[in-house]
Amino acid sequence: MLYPHRNRTLAHIALQIAILATCATAAYPQSQPQAVQPTSQGPNQPNQPNQPSPTQTPTQTPPANQPPPQNQPAPQQPPANGQPTPYTTPDGTTSIQVPAGWKVAQGNAGLIILQGSQPGEAAVLGRIIGAHNAPYVAGQAGPDNTEMTMPYAAGFEDKVAMMVDRLQVINGLPIPQGSVTSATPIPVPRNLGVCGRFTGNMTSPDGNLVAAGILCSMPLENAGDFKNFFTLIQVPATESATFPALTQQVLSSYTVQLTYLQTLLKPWDQVAGRPVVIMDPADTQCFNLSVLRATPISQLPRACGGTAM
Repeated sequence: MLYPHRNRTLAHIALQIAILATCATAAYPQSQPQAVQPTSQGPNQPNQPNQPSPTQTPTQTPPANQPPPQNQPAPQQPPANGQPTPYTTPDGTTSIQVPAGWKVAQGNAGLIILQGSQPGEAAVLGRIIGAHNAPYVAGQAGPDNTEMTMPYAAGFEDKVAMMVDRLQVINGLPIPQGSVTSATPIPVPRNLGVCGRFTGNMTSPDGNLVAAGILCSMPLENAGDFKNFFTLIQVPATESATFPALTQQVLSSYTVQLTYLQTLLKPWDQVAGRPVVIMDPADTQCFNLSVLRATPISQLPRACGGTAM
């Protein structure tokens, strides 16, 4: 793990994009598969305690306590004509336009995992990570069924590094070198915490990679826990010229139904069985507009941090 004032580790995520995907189960119990935290209720389902942390790639066989989701359709392979393929998760909550040459490895309950045709091409969208406000320890999960400990006051770039590092450790993989090359704040209401977009470079067994993603750390809760929304897209560095367009296509087409997004953004305390707090529909809409839709400030309502009337 690399800390501030040094290179910030992003990860050799190529082989571990699974991590981001698989660890998605950590907060949610019941039969949750790897790479997507599925359960009998589906993956990426918040507010489900006592769930182990998965750590496998979408193509790996899940551990005994994490069987693959039921009724999961076979991965969709986009046509060879360069046109994206529409995909909707089996539960109907989430959709995306799959880039030509890429396929859906898994998807359900807000989480979608994509794999490209070339080594190092991968994407995880809508990964929920529970953290406990405490010093970061790579080999340690947090209380209240959180997947990790992490100082809530840590800088944005360091949170990205710690999250990816922790997921790699869970997956039993070494932590390579990498750096966050840019970080751009996303305007959101105070109730949604702190959000931003990032880009980075990293190393992997597949060679040098470039990456881009989104991180939102929700407000710190009474028990010291906080929920994080994480998205990451990566390709080989040789594809740097076309990477911005690919990132734009993937992020702009990723859509979560507002009613389910409201559930996905509920405070982490509910995962630990504490009193239920319903996410304000207005805040959910702001998250959708600012984080998922990347609405320009001039068109974003003031209630969401924009300047539009």
